[in-house]
Amino acid sequence: MIAWTNLESHSCTTYATREYTAEINVSPWSRQWTEICMSTPVVIHGQSHLPSRCEYRSGTVIGHFAVKSGELDCVTYWSGYRDWGCTAKGSKTRHIEQHLMNVPVNADYKEFCATTPAHFLDQSFPGADSCLNSIWGVYGQWFIYDLGC
Repeated sequence: MIAWTNLESHSCTTYATREYTAEINVSPWSRQWTEICMSTPVVIHGQSHLPSRCEYRSGTVIGHFAVKSGELDCVTYWSGYRDWGCTAKGSKTRHIEQHLMNVPVNADYKEFCATTPAHFLDQSFPGADSCLNSIWGVYGQWFIYDLGC
């Protein structure tokens, strides 16, 4: 019977997502090891997940899983909404900035900034337009179309 073993959690990779790896007991000498690996689900947090990729490493087939459920310590959020006003007179562009909170240690702040959803000015955004990392933290910036500018 084919089964996953040695399931390990790793770092947060993007908004609300953690990478897991596991070994599958299939011979790397089998011509179908990739297909078997990619089509065999593993259960994490009570939910079934298929690998995002599989690799052969040191005689073992390893599956990589991007888990987007039950990873609360990977959930970043925006705080401290600040409207910087129009970028320039006649630009039709408003500059908004917010502080990104709960960024995991040693994480790619740009990835979290670009994938943490935001909602303001009656609009929803999948992430910031650009990001700044300063001694005060990570800040996302949006440049919003505004006829009043």
